[in-house]
Amino acid sequence: MDKEKLIKLAEDLYQSAFDANAYYAIMMQYREMSKKYNDEMNLSPAFYQVVYGALQKACFMEIAKLYDKTKDVVSVGLLLKYCRDNLDLFPEYRDIVTIKEDGREYSFQVPYQHHLKPTEECFYENEVKSQREILKLFDTPDFEKVPVRVNLTFSEFLELYQKRFCSLSKKQENIRVQRNKIYAHNDEKHILAEENVWDKNPVTYPDIQELIDFALDCTRLILGALTGVSRAVSYGNIDDMEGTLMLAQLGLKYQDYEMEQRHKQILKEIYADKRSERNGKF
Repeated sequence: MDKEKLIKLAEDLYQSAFDANAYYAIMMQYREMSKKYNDEMNLSPAFYQVVYGALQKACFMEIAKLYDKTKDVVSVGLLLKYCRDNLDLFPEYRDIVTIKEDGREYSFQVPYQHHLKPTEECFYENEVKSQREILKLFDTPDFEKVPVRVNLTFSEFLELYQKRFCSLSKKQENIRVQRNKIYAHNDEKHILAEENVWDKNPVTYPDIQELIDFALDCTRLILGALTGVSRAVSYGNIDDMEGTLMLAQLGLKYQDYEMEQRHKQILKEIYADKRSERNGKF
């Protein structure tokens, strides 16, 4: 496979992961904002519920596409295989620095530097233990939570992501089963409650986030190495739902104020009419 084809496949998967991450982020805002702005969201309950349901299905389907195993379907797993089969397309080191001294040239290979995520630490137990012991000696606050940095060649980076991919196999399978039996097809056993797919193949919110994060990490690494361009993880204004709800909250407060002022005006008019009646009698 040539470089341009590999870039095109990686970009398509990256876009799916990017979209899934956007859907998920808005879903999480919905869950959080519904506690804080319940009255405001109840102004349009059908709108918010329909949007949430649509986002949930769209997010689920994008993730299922990313980890599909159907023949001739491009997935994250297949992308990793293509990368392993075409390692010559990737720079093994992040950079090669050349310096001159006394008329002689010296070249240094600069590896990729990666801060391990908690789910990756199990693959580098010795490095994690060594760095944490050093941090402890220097009385580093919360040293057990400080991310550990490792130096990797691209081949080693790819090997790490292959291990992460394999560690997610059960979660990937649960996604595929739910997609096939609930979202993509009307499975008779599920409809008739003869088979509870959610209990047999559970998918939690943390599972969804982990699957999205891996797809983004993987495709961003591959595209970064092939193109030299770092892709974004999400939209810059993805967390703007609260701003809209705050305006709705102000609108409700203004509505209450208007009602109160109108009530006072009505009482004032009634009082004025009664006073006029009394004055007329005298």
